[in-house]
Amino acid sequence: MGLERIVGQRRAFINLTRDFFTELPPIPFEREQVVLEVLEVLEDIETDHQLVENIAQLAGQGYLLALDDFEFEEKWDQLLPLVQIIKVEIPAVDLAQLPRKVYRLRKYGVRLLAEKVETQAEYQALHDMGFDYFQGYYFSRPQIVHGRRITENQAVTLRLLTRLSDKNVSTEELVELISHDPGLSFKILRYLNSAAVGLHCRIASIRQAIIYLGLERLRAWSVLAAMAGVRDKPLEILRTALVRSHMCKALVATADPEQAEMAFATGLLSILELLMDRPLKELILQLPLAKPISQAILRHEGVCGEALGCAIAVEQHDWPNIRFTGLDQDAIQEIFLQSSEQAFREQTALTD
Repeated sequence: MGLERIVGQRRAFINLTRDFFTELPPIPFEREQVVLEVLEVLEDIETDHQLVENIAQLAGQGYLLALDDFEFEEKWDQLLPLVQIIKVEIPAVDLAQLPRKVYRLRKYGVRLLAEKVETQAEYQALHDMGFDYFQGYYFSRPQIVHGRRITENQAVTLRLLTRLSDKNVSTEELVELISHDPGLSFKILRYLNSAAVGLHCRIASIRQAIIYLGLERLRAWSVLAAMAGVRDKPLEILRTALVRSHMCKALVATADPEQAEMAFATGLLSILELLMDRPLKELILQLPLAKPISQAILRHEGVCGEALGCAIAVEQHDWPNIRFTGLDQDAIQEIFLQSSEQAFREQTALTD
């Protein structure tokens, strides 16, 4: 299917079996595309010299190697000079003891990847410890902290989203609203003129953007740019929003093309609780959204809600719920791949 459709210009982590490291078959990917994971392949590392030699051979060929489910046992030390990434399953370790254990690895120059990160507190603690990469439900399923105050940056963004989401806002007001924020204006114009969007003419002003794109489309891009401006949040959250929005739009376009733009907004706004650290219902009720959008986000109702439920199921590998009226799973997977491709291009345009 093409790795670049799933990971863009980034690398794919691939779990490999013991037989792979024993036999070393040809690898059908470029070295720059993959990280090869050593996953429980060494039952007795002290007597497994051939496996160690083969892993050293791969390292010598320029492949990036990762040790998965690392348990900080000294028997793995002979592999540490050969690998570049250590993956630590967070629920399996004592966070209080982790800084001491991590310190020992620093002399090897490895990068640290935390798996199964589920809360903002875990992410922040691991980030402060010096972990480089993160995986886990925190990036798609939020830990809501009731009573927590949103930051000023989040509050400004929420106020902006409130006006952008108002169906009664006039063209003139929208132009003034966006133009009043130089940073947002710059980001929107840079994004609209990027290769990711692929417009056939250069957009020089917000007013021209509305004329060329239409009010609804510009509203959606403005929401996207505003969300990208929230500080202290992992960029992966933005990519999740991009994949959801494009996937919702593409799914709905097969059933009811007139609601495709509404589906795009549904996907974008469904990620708000991850950006604002507040319950989704509370946030959605603050926005003057059209009823079909709010019901789609909160209850997965209507065709937009069905599309959002399908997109979330794909994120979470919830196979029984990856379904959409009129499409089989192969068609849904192709839509996901196309959405993922587009998300990588747009994320680069929004954040570079």
